[in-house]
Amino acid sequence: MTRRARVSQVIPHLDPKPWGGRKLSHYGLDLPPDERIGEALVTSGEVMVAEGDGEGLNLQAIVDRDPHGRLGTRAQEAVGGRNIFPLLVKLIDAAENLSIQVHPDDDGAQPLDRLGKTEAWCVLDATPGGKLYLGLADDVGLEAFMTSARSLDGSSADALRALDAESGMTTLIPAGTIHALGAGVIVYEVQQPSDVTFRLDDWGRVDAQGNPREMHLAQGYEAARPAFRPSPIVPIGISNGDVNRQLLTACRYFALEHIRLPAGASVQLGGASSPEVLTPLSGRGRLVGANDVEIRSGISVVIWPTVHPAIFAAAESCELLRAWVPDLVVDVIVPARAAGADDAAIAALGGASTDLSEALSL
Repeated sequence: MTRRARVSQVIPHLDPKPWGGRKLSHYGLDLPPDERIGEALVTSGEVMVAEGDGEGLNLQAIVDRDPHGRLGTRAQEAVGGRNIFPLLVKLIDAAENLSIQVHPDDDGAQPLDRLGKTEAWCVLDATPGGKLYLGLADDVGLEAFMTSARSLDGSSADALRALDAESGMTTLIPAGTIHALGAGVIVYEVQQPSDVTFRLDDWGRVDAQGNPREMHLAQGYEAARPAFRPSPIVPIGISNGDVNRQLLTACRYFALEHIRLPAGASVQLGGASSPEVLTPLSGRGRLVGANDVEIRSGISVVIWPTVHPAIFAAAESCELLRAWVPDLVVDVIVPARAAGADDAAIAALGGASTDLSEALSL
């Protein structure tokens, strides 16, 4: 009998937010009535397994039982040797602007006993006029931005690069980038597993008692890297037959791939040296591994590291996002070169990160 990868169907955790909305229902999620849901937490340590390997446990409990087997060497390196699930994946519905913020890198987060937070956004939908705020405007320095941020009224957004959000746009946001997600934008977000956020400005919002949220201006100033001004990334197609595959972005902490399959098609997944998170945006099918699980919009799956594959078979036309901690040479550079991409295009998948450029020079 052919051996297959272990797979776990997970239950996204829905998080109400004052800036959230109701549009995550478009992606198969069953929202509670009369609540503004800002985030669907697809994977993190506390997310539960509904079916398949580890049913009834959360991802942290599964990792705790066999850290090396469940993470693999690559992911353990990415999380600094900690026994934590390496990919924090979310769907975010920004009905209103999110706070202007910055995250520290690994060195900056170490005194807090946390990891840094490099992240990537893939825009799923955007209303006309929706913006991504990514780094300082070209003619603005950090001191000028901070002076504006101290007003706490949202005017510091004028000092940021505001890009029109378009469906399908992907950008990598290295730790240290001052950024914000604009109103009317829905994104898939993958990031390092960290909860450290330094808020710099919250558009003048106050709570029911008239108090503003806590800001972290001093910490944010230290964490900020004003040279980081992320731009949209041009994906690299690595299609095979009737399955359309595109590499969207990659760095040492995660890679992100977009996969489209027509009804009746199948694709081999698994085999990476880290856990993989497969998130369907539309369609349905079945993931066949050591245990088989249903996959459809609203239901994500973790494929645990193994040399053995899992096979996804599409029952209808499907659109999927796949995230994992990559071997940059084996998982990104080799297939991109095989597809005809030059090294400049491959390095550009890393955005402002130098990880791919360094891997290309080895």
